[in-house]
Amino acid sequence: INTLDGRVKVDPICRGFNQYLDGTWKFGLAKLLKSSGKWYLHISATKEVADFNKQTVKHVVGLDRGLRFLATSYDEQGKTAFFDGQAIMRKRAKYQKLRATLQAKGTKSAKRRLKKLSGRENRWISDVNHCLSKTLVQKYGA
Repeated sequence: INTLDGRVKVDPICRGFNQYLDGTWKFGLAKLLKSSGKWYLHISATKEVADFNKQTVKHVVGLDRGLRFLATSYDEQGKTAFFDGQAIMRKRAKYQKLRATLQAKGTKSAKRRLKKLSGRENRWISDVNHCLSKTLVQKYGA
């Protein structure tokens, strides 16, 4: 690859892309990116798929994920459901404030607490997302 700093040799690693190389996919533009010392090649791909059987469809639902409202759903009967995200935003702000305080302190025990805190926040967000998806599936079906 020619760069402004000279030529760079890159060994491509392609894992898990065999399904896209069977001849049924059509490739579009490619963009080469460098992030954190690693190179990435983003290639757009499209594939024609057969129409689905409309008789088997029970519900048509539009979903929008956001921050102020965790999710907003709109179904075929014109009903809109809002899932409020204010409590989640408050709790994330609490974690952010605690993280900033611990980072400013910089002691060994503060770093230990930061590590525990990151795991706790990640697990909590995963649980919130799981509960939201479970509620949506119960409401509209799989």
